[in-house]
Formats: sequence, C-alpha cells, structure tokens
Amino acid sequence: MNKTSLIIAAALAVCSCGGNQHKADDPLADTGRTQRTESLLTNLMAIGDSSSWLFGHQDATVRGVGWEADFNSDSTVHQRSDVKSVCNDHPALIGFDLGGIEHGNDKNTDGVPFSRIRQEAIAHFGRGGMVTLSWTVDSTDKSEADIDRVAQYLNTIETTYGVKVPILFRLRGAFTKALWQNVARRLKEKEVVNALYVYSSGAGADSDGQKYMERYPGDDIIDILGIDCYCYADDDETTQTADYAAKLDNSLTMLCRLAKEHKKAVALTETGFDGIKTTDWWTRTLSPVLARHHLSYALVWHNNTKHYFAPFPGQKSVSDFIRFYNDKQTLFLSDVNGLYRN
Repeated sequence: MNKTSLIIAAALAVCSCGGNQHKADDPLADTGRTQRTESLLTNLMAIGDSSSWLFGHQDATVRGVGWEADFNSDSTVHQRSDVKSVCNDHPALIGFDLGGIEHGNDKNTDGVPFSRIRQEAIAHFGRGGMVTLSWTVDSTDKSEADIDRVAQYLNTIETTYGVKVPILFRLRGAFTKALWQNVARRLKEKEVVNALYVYSSGAGADSDGQKYMERYPGDDIIDILGIDCYCYADDDETTQTADYAAKLDNSLTMLCRLAKEHKKAVALTETGFDGIKTTDWWTRTLSPVLARHHLSYALVWHNNTKHYFAPFPGQKSVSDFIRFYNDKQTLFLSDVNGLYRN
C-alpha cells in the first residue's frame, strides 16, 4: 500500500517496443539537462515540502551481512538486499561510490566493479527508484583526464532504449571549492546531461553555516544541500544516541535554513548507527529528528561483514525497522511512482 500521494504520475516513460533498435524519447529541458533529470529535482523539492522523505541504502543490492553479489554474473537485475529481506521492499534510493575510477581501475575502492554499478543503477531506475553516485576523491589534485573518466562513465549509464538514467552526483572526501567547480565545468563540457549535483559536508558545531559553506562551489552548480552525520556507540549507547540526535537536529536546522536561502533541496546524504546496537534506534532516535525537518531523502551507509548500518534478518532492530518502514513519513520503493515525470 502506498503511503504517499505526493507523486501520482505514471511510471517511467520508457519505450516498450521490442528490440533495441527502438529508442525512447529522452528530451532535454531548457537547462541542458534531460527533462527526466529536471523532473526528478522538481519532485525532490516537492517531497522536501512534505512530511515524508525517501529512504536510501548504500550498496544495497551488491552486498550485505554474510553475502555478496556474484560480480561475474551478466545479470542486470538483483532482487536481493538486506533491507528487502527484512521488509520485502527495496530502498527508494540506492547509492554507490566511484572512488578509484579516475585511476582507470575496474573496481571501486570497496571492490565493487564499475560495470556492476552501472547495471545496478539502470536496474533500480527501471524499478522506479533513484540512484546516487558519490566520487570519493583521495586528493584535490585531479586533472581533466581524471574528471573525463567520470564524465565518460556517467554518459554510459543509460537503458537499452537510450534513456539516460538521472543521477544524484556528489564529491566526497578531499574536495575543495575549486575542484567542485572544475568537475562541474568539465562534466558540462563532456555533455553529461543526467546529473543533479549534491553538496555535502560533515555535521558539527556550525550553527551559522559558515564552516559548512567554505567549500561550496556556488548556487549555479549545486541542486541539493546535504549533511553527513553518523551515530557511533561503544559502551554507553543511550548517551551516544542522544548526542547523535542532538547533533543531527542542530545540523539539519542549519541546513534547512541555508537551503531556504539558496532555494535548494535538503538531504541527509550519509547517516546510520554502526552495528545498530539499540533495538529501537529507527523509531526512537532517527525518526523523531527527521520529523522536525523537511528533507528529500536520507541514506544509511552500506552493510558488509564488519560493519552494517541497515538491519538484516535476525538483527536486534528488525521489529523496530518494520515499524519505521510502515511509518507514513518513510518512503521506500513501493511508495514512489513517477519520480521522473512532472
């Protein structure tokens, strides 16, 4: 059952004709980006004006606790994810990282092949979901050749019918304002027409936003303002989760004020509780904070054999996560339709 009536347009408008010789219509908007990409931004802004937000999970369909996708398989659709195993629904948003692509590597720094990331991005778009790609840069010294590898890759993320998959793109790691500006300029020169740009920084004591905006490349480049904020606990989980909630609340207050001033969408670009050590973190810690702010999406980090930020079958927070899933403010894949239509 859908929990929102915010997005009521028809599903993705891709051509249903048989054979790859048929191409779908993928028109450009006046901005130079595809109309689907601009429609996605419009809908993210609309979601941000509501009391709901899209739930996302990094690497959701390529690995989890105790499993990893068969990267040698030619399959383009993977139905497995830890989130789906718990609530029988995919996240509305799936994220992947492009760290290492500038060096000509076949896999990112997490060991996921770039060919598989492309397949998964196209597959999730086909489901009606949304995709975010971060580029974790290991230094600010990135040449045009480095950026060109990113541009070339983004230009290959399209369906068999020639539809460019809209991507939320952000820099992560050791970036500067100048690097952001160079990346945006070069991607435009290389005719990347399917990217919305997300600026994100770590949460902290910055109530006036001055520190947050130090590396901001400009309103003419950025579409979405984001913040990264994690919860970590060793011994005193109660104190640590309370500290996290307070830090997140303060950071989102600052971020929403800046977004209103700059007319941008808002996102919690990275979050999560490493190991999810309390049984009710989703509904007692995360949800109450997000309910006080207007944001488009929140993405928890990936699951692997050593760390996890989303529950899996048997994990102690599963029951609470299902309550979280059933909350009308959280939007998963089955709750959205027509993200790429006006």
